[in-house]
Amino acid sequence: MIFNNLRSIALLAAASHTLVNAGSLDLPIIFDNSYASVEINIGTPAESYRLHFDTGSASTWVANERCAVACANGSGYSRVGYNASESSTSTTQGPYESIEYSGGYVEGDASTDTVSVPSSNSTLSWQQTFLAVYESTWRFISADGFLGLAFSEIAATNTTTLFETLMKKGLVDLPRFGIYFGKEFFNTAEVVDGELTLGSSKESIYVNGSMTYIPLRQEIVYQVWRTEFKSISVYAKNKTTTTLPGSGSRAVFDTGAGQIQLPPEMIDGVYSSIGWNWTALLHGDHIPRCSEFTDAWSVTFDFGNWDSANGQYAITLSGGQLARSGFAGSEDNCYPPFESSEVFGFGLFGTPLLHQFYTVWDFGAMEVNSYQPRVGFGQLKEEYKP
Repeated sequence: MIFNNLRSIALLAAASHTLVNAGSLDLPIIFDNSYASVEINIGTPAESYRLHFDTGSASTWVANERCAVACANGSGYSRVGYNASESSTSTTQGPYESIEYSGGYVEGDASTDTVSVPSSNSTLSWQQTFLAVYESTWRFISADGFLGLAFSEIAATNTTTLFETLMKKGLVDLPRFGIYFGKEFFNTAEVVDGELTLGSSKESIYVNGSMTYIPLRQEIVYQVWRTEFKSISVYAKNKTTTTLPGSGSRAVFDTGAGQIQLPPEMIDGVYSSIGWNWTALLHGDHIPRCSEFTDAWSVTFDFGNWDSANGQYAITLSGGQLARSGFAGSEDNCYPPFESSEVFGFGLFGTPLLHQFYTVWDFGAMEVNSYQPRVGFGQLKEEYKP
């Protein structure tokens, strides 16, 4: 979930740890009300908190004991509130801070406390700053807070994100994390098969064939997982039609976004290539039936810059993979696969794309000055496909 004020705040700095090298950490992914979360422990004694992980932001925050009760909650999940006075290792940092996201707003005070995560042979713990939130408009989030996985440039000055803290302190082996979302994307209940792996990745387990790595757009400082965007090609009715974005186009990969949003200058052409009409979809004159989402048509997103070879950084989804039932109150209807970003040259690629692949989010180096970040996509083996 990309937030609007990139310098607003968040949190994250390490001070000490109890394990020299954890290697990697595997965190089970919990789906509840369609939100994907992991659990970490905070405080002494440790208490478990569920955090929605988000590659579109860099802040870690948890609801405080007041917000857990008083902040709007329509998720059905009973939130756990952080109470600094109940932890012997908590220190209040202050001052007041706020974060404005594209879909919500939070405000609270920065605190430092012990964060711990079970590893394969022990429990890894370190001191971490985070926002203890007393105001939140995230009414439907089925979690106690957020775990931001973007870059430290959009966290508070002189702080680092949780994962970059682990890298900086030498607590993980590799400067990457991997995500397998599992097969159930609404409510996993007791059956949890997805995992977020910090400090490594598991292509050998989940991926059929080789990975396609897409380099991020070269920037003075990296903020989010943003790449260049070259074209969209639709194969339908034995014909391939390619639509081009405007100049300076870019795309962001965001686990906190529940849609695929296309640049407004492309969306009419893409839908026309499928045989649909964007205006009719927008006005409710065409309610897509799930039977229309077949493997007879497909959409290929070609990332990278204009100098890259065509198809070098291409990712393809079939019509069947784009089907999401439940639109307009019926399981026989499916949501339109694309929305308009309403920003010229900008595409947002969220979970409808990311759920279909094993993804690797690779910084390329442990040190900020040496980063060469890229995002890898791997076709899932048959037994791991949703």
